Amino acid sequence: MTMCGPFLRIAALLQSHLFEEKLPTTADPADELGALCHFLGLGREGQSAHSSTVGVSWVTESPQVLLRSWCREFNQFAGVVPVAARSLMLVRWNWAQPRLLSLPGRYDELFQYYHSRACSNCHNVPKDPSVCLVCGTLVCLRESCCRQQAHFEAVHHSINCGAGTAIYLAVNSSTVIVIRGKRACLWGSVYLDSFGEEDRDLKRGKPLYLSVERYQLLQQQWTTHSFDHTSRRWVWHKDNL
Repeated sequence: MTMCGPFLRIAALLQSHLFEEKLPTTADPADELGALCHFLGLGREGQSAHSSTVGVSWVTESPQVLLRSWCREFNQFAGVVPVAARSLMLVRWNWAQPRLLSLPGRYDELFQYYHSRACSNCHNVPKDPSVCLVCGTLVCLRESCCRQQAHFEAVHHSINCGAGTAIYLAVNSSTVIVIRGKRACLWGSVYLDSFGEEDRDLKRGKPLYLSVERYQLLQQQWTTHSFDHTSRRWVWHKDNL
């Protein structure tokens, strides 16, 4: 459970959101593995939920033969490249929930880093630079210089990066813009002044600081695909973002 538990939880969460199925609940942590495997359709009928092999369903009638062949191939590989084989044995995968970018605590640090940075597509400094909070790509917002297949860069990137969903931080205004399919909305800002107020378009010139609570809310809405239910200020972007 220590090794595969985080992966099974993420897989179950994804299945729950995609198919609108209720996640399983267990009172005893020892039953979690069996509940997750049953929810995901893993394992065999009648298999004990407390078995250490729950979720394992061999496609061969002789699993021991298959395991021996795997070990034999690995031993051959270790004989040729022992350093690489040793590194494979030491790797321990830790599955974690998807997260947005880690942002600096002060907005002026982010502004100075991105304000004069060139776009990787057109190699020019954007008039309205915007950062994808999922992957960190800098895009030319509302500019036609990087247009592809009738889509402006921000819309095109939303398709490639998030299957039509993207979250951008507009550097010149500190505003978060969400693109969801053919629609877009101004989400607000995750940077606030010392009084907890936004400074959209940076008109007041006050120092802005990262609001951990707002950023956690934005991330929660992103991971749960709940933008459609939490914002009513959607507009049709007409592929011009």
